[in-house]
Amino acid sequence: MICIKLFITFLKVGLFTIGSGYSMLVLAQRYVVDSYHWLTIQEFTDLVAMSEITPGPIMVNLATYVGTKVAGIKGAIFSTLGLIVIPFLALYIIALKYSQFKDYPVIQNLLKVIRPMAIGFITVAILRLFKTSITDLQTASIAIIVIVLTVVFKVNPIFTVIGGIVLGFLVKL
Repeated sequence: MICIKLFITFLKVGLFTIGSGYSMLVLAQRYVVDSYHWLTIQEFTDLVAMSEITPGPIMVNLATYVGTKVAGIKGAIFSTLGLIVIPFLALYIIALKYSQFKDYPVIQNLLKVIRPMAIGFITVAILRLFKTSITDLQTASIAIIVIVLTVVFKVNPIFTVIGGIVLGFLVKL
């Protein structure tokens, strides 16, 4: 029964969010932390950070982790499948028909609305993560350094992540 609940929960996350995995975090947090209490807010925040530095899409990593914690390997499979089934089918259909419909005014208008919606959802996710991740001057400094390295100096995020992992092992913050 729990596997079905995991599947349906992540199916809703995959179905009702627009944009990237980051925009999915808002709805995922609502279910995983607030409604079902499968994770605490601190566990959720830590998991988002870990999902960011591990291979694969952030939400697939999160669904797999939550499923594993709640119901083992079956939970991981059901959560992950629930998350990806609707976006997979939608993108498959879009891929088949996009070139045929991309220039239609209604499609262009739809995209004009969806793009800022996605930015809005991503911003909400960032603000929620900010509350539990930026807790003092040190953590704020780390965030600012990453932003400067990425935006100003154009450092590849892979190198920034590797540097952060090394720093995390060497320095006690």
